[in-house]
Amino acid sequence: MERKWLVLTSVSLGSLMATLDGSIVNIALPAMQTDFGIDLTTVEWVVVAYLLVVGSLLLPFGRLGEVLTFKRVYLVGFAIFTLASVCCGASPSAATLVAFRIVQGIGAAMLMAMGPAIVAHTFHDRERGRALGLNGVSVAIGLSLGPALGGILTQVATWRAIFLINAPIGLLAILWAARVLPSEAPGKDQSFDVKGATLSGVALFALLLALSDGQEWGWTSPAIVGLVVAFIVLGGAFLITERRAIQPMIDLALFRIRPFSAGLASVVVAFAGLFTATFLLPFLLEQGRGFSPIEAGLLLTPVPITMALVAPLSGVASDHFGPRVLASAGMGFMVLGLLSLTQLPLDFGLPDLIWRLVLLGIGQGMFMSPNSSAVLGSVPRPRIGTASGTLAQMRVNGQAVGIALSGAIVATRLPVHLAELGGGAPAAAAHSAALAGAIHDAFAVAAVVCCVGIVTSLIRGSSRPGHAPTMAASTPVRQ
Repeated sequence: MERKWLVLTSVSLGSLMATLDGSIVNIALPAMQTDFGIDLTTVEWVVVAYLLVVGSLLLPFGRLGEVLTFKRVYLVGFAIFTLASVCCGASPSAATLVAFRIVQGIGAAMLMAMGPAIVAHTFHDRERGRALGLNGVSVAIGLSLGPALGGILTQVATWRAIFLINAPIGLLAILWAARVLPSEAPGKDQSFDVKGATLSGVALFALLLALSDGQEWGWTSPAIVGLVVAFIVLGGAFLITERRAIQPMIDLALFRIRPFSAGLASVVVAFAGLFTATFLLPFLLEQGRGFSPIEAGLLLTPVPITMALVAPLSGVASDHFGPRVLASAGMGFMVLGLLSLTQLPLDFGLPDLIWRLVLLGIGQGMFMSPNSSAVLGSVPRPRIGTASGTLAQMRVNGQAVGIALSGAIVATRLPVHLAELGGGAPAAAAHSAALAGAIHDAFAVAAVVCCVGIVTSLIRGSSRPGHAPTMAASTPVRQ
């Protein structure tokens, strides 16, 4: 086997573990709540803290890889992730668990920021889409396996097992990565923009916290307004700092490259649409139809399974035909999938749900690999780390936007649907029907949002397969 494919196995293992740990924990939250004797708001921070840290650090770690080498940051990230997993499994209290989840999020951010960069650095333009598609299989497996594996480990052993299982796997993965990842020379005369990294990290933390808790705290509450103001002020300071820096954390000239900026906009839209569905469907399945959490988790697996099947094929096709049409068609399938979900009856049969979720999975699978390949292939080679971190950052932003937008729509529309139903139906039946109606409204809005993604995918411009757009070469990028 050629060395580049061995490199891909290491990157895919890191993607699998980071994604799996983001999805495996939810199913174990009730057990953690009972074990520690804490309320729901507190136990939710086991998930929220991890996601906030990952979302805040992807951008800085992308640049750090360019300075210190991708391999070094990747190995350190894997070590931090594995050690923190053991500490999470041994946590004596909820507070220490949340603290170690923060540390685990730091390691996961390093893995997620470096993975696509290593792939793009290792594979030729004509193979990049295929490699990213195969790596996408690991992401899809992590998403689909998480709830089921978490439920099994929690039921058979204890919730601590979902963290402790990372120890032997992580140790083997670190040894494998150290062996197969190629050695690199650190960036010559490169320095890390600490001020820019701090400003971007704190600004993104404020934004993601506002989006995550806006519905619970109230969108007009002083806390949320303060977080939004902090994001605007710190974001403005970040832009000013980057314009003045000799070696900025992210060169703003990259955003003049149309495939780069259009691809980032597309990924925000795509993940906002996807997470609208994956966030709201469990409520529809559990509260609307009475399925158990494990049953609901299994019913959602058609999306990641379809993604795992389609992403490699889409990646190979993008290497031959270019990413523009495939990414746009993928967004079109997502629109169809979301629109079809608006017509899902409350008394649906399983085939009614499955074919709709398959449509959604086809769309995401068709979109993901070509779009990632286009973004990473559009920038100068010395800026692949920055592009990789930014791409991962936009995925997290899209997730947060999707969850915040869908939660706000359901909260706003639920009373309207309850009022329309009046007092003719039993309270439980009326609430289920109203909830389904409000969720359908959110799906409709998400479909409209994904239509924007079709446009941004189309306007990225076309390029011959295997050739980076000429703007990437001609745009002046500061070294």
